[in-house]
Amino acid sequence: MNSKRRHGNRTAEHSLRMVSGLACAAVVAACGGGSGTGGASASPDDAVHATIGPKGGELVGPAGSTVDGVHLVIPAGALTADTDISIRPVDSETALPATAVRCGPEFTIEPAGLKLSVPATLTLPFDETTVTAQDRFDDEVKVWILGANAWGQQLQTDSEPRGVTVQLDTLTVAAAGVNPPATTDIVHLTFKPNPKFASCLAANPGDATKAPSVEADVVRGNLNDGLFLRGKNVKPGLQFDLFTVENSSLLANGTPDPNFKTFGLAWYQSDLEAEKNGTMRATIRTILLDQIFGFDPTVTLPPTGTFEMGFWFNDPQDAVACGFDATKADALQRRARCGPSRDDHRAGRDDRPRPPVHQAGHLGHASALRSVSESEVSSRPRCRLTTRPATTAGG
Repeated sequence: MNSKRRHGNRTAEHSLRMVSGLACAAVVAACGGGSGTGGASASPDDAVHATIGPKGGELVGPAGSTVDGVHLVIPAGALTADTDISIRPVDSETALPATAVRCGPEFTIEPAGLKLSVPATLTLPFDETTVTAQDRFDDEVKVWILGANAWGQQLQTDSEPRGVTVQLDTLTVAAAGVNPPATTDIVHLTFKPNPKFASCLAANPGDATKAPSVEADVVRGNLNDGLFLRGKNVKPGLQFDLFTVENSSLLANGTPDPNFKTFGLAWYQSDLEAEKNGTMRATIRTILLDQIFGFDPTVTLPPTGTFEMGFWFNDPQDAVACGFDATKADALQRRARCGPSRDDHRAGRDDRPRPPVHQAGHLGHASALRSVSESEVSSRPRCRLTTRPATTAGG
């Protein structure tokens, strides 16, 4: 698809997430004691093991095995003698605490209970689809460590696609997981299609059982918010532009607002694209709830909230069959120019009218999806840095 060429230039937080494969290194040799070195190898049951001594060493799960994505680095000085270290999938998984959702396999690192003089670095694999389904980002994945009586939680020191890294001071059972957000921190949005363009949006026009459906969870955070958008039954290949705007052209029930005049202030948030199976996903991390606003003293624009969300056809020709006049559009329906050129050279798409497709409810408080008034925006503190108890064990 045409948009694939531009995904590499967009940040993970502000673009349609593209999950790429993670190439795992081959088994790496481990350093033994002063008398020699040992080699890491995979046994028939897919356990990886090696003799590691005071000089340190590492274990890497072979690609394609059940320990694929596992990487243990034991530094020099962590062990006092040559020790056979092994990593394998657990025989019987132990459920994580009720407040956690596992997003990767559980592994046992043996000899279980062996304490290290210097912490090791452990990287475990996780499934990004599971993480996103829980309304979380990769950098929010944690590792649960099984102690003598309960699970303990380790915050990550680093993350990459499909991998989370933590410090480990005792060999034991470990698994990657996430804490789903509290329901009180989630605002759920159901996008309402503009009736005029519904048939141009649908993968199966006329089939009411397969009508396009787009929803999103907006998760309130301390410093910023996360939006997790999911769509289905959308015509494959369609591309859209996602905006937050000051005013909606639709009422809460999805019907056109007879008093609508303009969208007002608009923030361009992301690109969207329907896949071959009609699904559409996007993740955004930015300010969305409570106090999303913009201002411009040059034109005496005061702080103005943009608590409505919608997306527009990127190519106006995609909506012509539904009666859209591609030669006419208001200011919002013309994509902002990028740089001195008339063309949007970042996306390779020019500045053309864009008919609106969907509008969602206010990005306001969970109990009442309302926009914050201008006076609140101007006077109320953001209150992002709330004090929360540190979680060092359990869920």
